[in-house]
Amino acid sequence: MPETMTIRIQPGLTLFVATRRDQVPSTCSRYVSVDGSVPGAAVTWDHHVTGELVNLDAMPAEIDASAFDGIGTTMADTDAIVSATAVLVGGAAHVHPQTMAVLLSASHWCDHLGPHPAQTDAANAAGRGLHGHVLAGLAHQERSAPQTAFASLALDLASAVATGSTLPYDTTILDQAEHTAMLLDGDGRITRRGLVGVVDLRGTSHASPSALYARFDCPIGLFIEDHPAGGLRYTVGLHPARRGGPSSVRPVLDALARAEFAHGWPALGAEARPGMENWGGRQTVGGSPWNYGSRLSPDEVVAIIEQVVAR
Repeated sequence: MPETMTIRIQPGLTLFVATRRDQVPSTCSRYVSVDGSVPGAAVTWDHHVTGELVNLDAMPAEIDASAFDGIGTTMADTDAIVSATAVLVGGAAHVHPQTMAVLLSASHWCDHLGPHPAQTDAANAAGRGLHGHVLAGLAHQERSAPQTAFASLALDLASAVATGSTLPYDTTILDQAEHTAMLLDGDGRITRRGLVGVVDLRGTSHASPSALYARFDCPIGLFIEDHPAGGLRYTVGLHPARRGGPSSVRPVLDALARAEFAHGWPALGAEARPGMENWGGRQTVGGSPWNYGSRLSPDEVVAIIEQVVAR
């Protein structure tokens, strides 16, 4: 356990998940957005836009949150929760280096599905356990109460960081995911279509992306889910263990955004960037619009991916 530092958690901040301005709590008028671009935020730290490895790298070392009334993100995951924790405790400068190494590693496991290349084996083992703890917490709460899951996990983690307590650790859900991925593959839910490994998660129990990627060797993964508003939600990512394939999915996301925009409203533009109500993401992973189901069929998405990668 690292030695205790004097850290005060910023009080009175509402933590929330929102992809539209009307989803922001009415009590929040001046809020920050982390690991995603929540519309209307006074300050946004979003490495999907600025290109850093994990979102902590996009945030300043000192953060004075006293002028804000909320912390928002577009999706509750480990990287977002770690980022919210950094805001709550005043920035990375107020976190013990040993603890910060674990937080960075947990975010890397979340976004890149493997150990952080700049951290030690011990930090990466602890980071995997912290990531597993967050996944378990989200799986337990998120379907019925995403705001509660994001807020409670971030506040609990901030408390552990502030008091110098041992950070949460649980790999159960990650270990179980390997068995779930095997069953999905056996059921024909994972297919290899040229350059694209297609994972159909509609109506199924989700497995962690790393366990799913382990079932195929295609350079690109396409994950298909039901969108809560109807239609389909897609995620497109580079295979984290595959070498020799494309170095970025950004060109793929741009092409998919143009195809989505051809269907008209509610897409507001043909660019894969925040504010377009369209596809978007970062170098290694991205996906279809947040707020509505994509109008593109799985066959269309696969064809567009293969056309872009072939170029």
